[in-house]
Amino acid sequence: MRGNKTAGYGEKRSGQLISLNPADLTEVGQVQITAPGDVKRVVDWARGVQTSWQETELEERLHILKRARDLLFRNVYALAELITQEMGKPIAESFSAEMEASLDLFDYYLRHAARWLKTQRVRLHNPVFRRRRCWNVIEPVGVFGLITPWNWPVLIPLGTIVPALLAGNAVVFKPSEYTPLVGRRLWEIFREAGLPSGVFEIVYGARETGEALVESGVDKIFFTGSTRVGRRVMAAAAKRLSQVVLELGGNDAAIVRKDADLDYTTSGLLWASFSNCGQNCNGAERIYVHEQVLPEFLDLFLQKIDKLRIGPGLHEETDLGPLATPHQREKIEKLVEKAIKRGAQLLCGGERPAGFSGYFYRPTVLLWKNIQEEPEGEEIFGPVACVVPVRNDEEAVRAANRSRYGLTASIWTRNTAEARKMARKLRTGTVLINDMVTSFGFPEAGWTGQKESGIGWVHGEKGFDEMVVIKFVTEEPQARTQKFWWFPYSEQVRTGMERAIRFLYSPNLWERVAALPGTVRNFAPYLLFNSRKREKL
Repeated sequence: MRGNKTAGYGEKRSGQLISLNPADLTEVGQVQITAPGDVKRVVDWARGVQTSWQETELEERLHILKRARDLLFRNVYALAELITQEMGKPIAESFSAEMEASLDLFDYYLRHAARWLKTQRVRLHNPVFRRRRCWNVIEPVGVFGLITPWNWPVLIPLGTIVPALLAGNAVVFKPSEYTPLVGRRLWEIFREAGLPSGVFEIVYGARETGEALVESGVDKIFFTGSTRVGRRVMAAAAKRLSQVVLELGGNDAAIVRKDADLDYTTSGLLWASFSNCGQNCNGAERIYVHEQVLPEFLDLFLQKIDKLRIGPGLHEETDLGPLATPHQREKIEKLVEKAIKRGAQLLCGGERPAGFSGYFYRPTVLLWKNIQEEPEGEEIFGPVACVVPVRNDEEAVRAANRSRYGLTASIWTRNTAEARKMARKLRTGTVLINDMVTSFGFPEAGWTGQKESGIGWVHGEKGFDEMVVIKFVTEEPQARTQKFWWFPYSEQVRTGMERAIRFLYSPNLWERVAALPGTVRNFAPYLLFNSRKREKL
């Protein structure tokens, strides 16, 4: 299938979802759309098998997930090629940003899951309860609904699937309608690894399928996408009190201090702005450059942009592939046109390159001549970098914080000590110094957003906590002793508690000492009673 008909990408055809290569609009494949009414049946099926999966020994769950990891490794090239065919990113990025990072994430959770799932002893500090035994028992949440985007079609879903399954949950996964074949291959890998049927299931479709999944009664929704859609997801989930983790939009800022190594910095921001054709929620969209180094920065930056090679992602020499969808290109074109009308200076790009049938767009740089002209940013999500001169670090931090988003930010400087101080002032979930984008590939790095960039965590130990509920269990060993705070109340109860409060909490040392004898008299039977030994939980 060829042509310029934009409706063809991700379109429905006789109940099929058609996937097109955004570089040349050829058909990659198709999948059967899951009817909204069938989504609830899939979720109910997953709920029916989740308990048995939860009760499966952790060693067996680890064994199955290790097999899935090994299958992912053996399918690295085929899956990387499929990513590039379905969403357009250069094959080098499919290997580095998707496959390498995904295998690393697998290994990280396989290594740490047993420790994080272990029952944890809790020691109470209050001497009244010192002999009580307590535990935090770690249990799965239940059934997850997972809705993921097209820009990172392997790493983003695996960031939930792997820890969720290790923790004993079931997962119903809706991949993007623009990358359904990648989603299907992930599902096949887990089935081939021996995962029981129903524990990890997949549904296909667009908005209707996603809405059906949110409304299906899953225990928790993990959604990655735009803030606009994230609000709808949260509102729908709230009707059923389903928990949510939302990884939403970004309009991320890079601050270039006057002492920055400009050759290094321009190379780093070139990649941060234009890798994945700018379709990274944590990419460099706003670049605040100290006015003293702005001319040199722009000279180097534009020289390097001019050397970027545009083409199909399967060509090894391609640096910049197409945008993933026609709608994304149309959005970028409107944003650039609007910015120019509002006073931005177009320094390069701003047009479609000739000779391509796919959704290509030239890397674009817009210059706002001063900080007052720059409008409050909206998420661009394409190969467009907005450069703004600033007079000092304080002005740069204020400008970076002005956005309603707060996902990531970066600081570029030789003075890393000063950058660490600046990092504390930036209202974002992540700050990178002399780097950008890569932190999402660190499995240890908990990922969250401030303001309108998200709720909850993925990755790291904090991300694993989203996969479980922590049940507090306490055991009173002195079962045959009446507690002094039980009925019936009396003056003795009240005076005993009064003395105990003075002894435990008075800021005056002598008042504590004076209250000690009365406290001991009231508490001695409770504190000295010999309890029977109890079995370990």
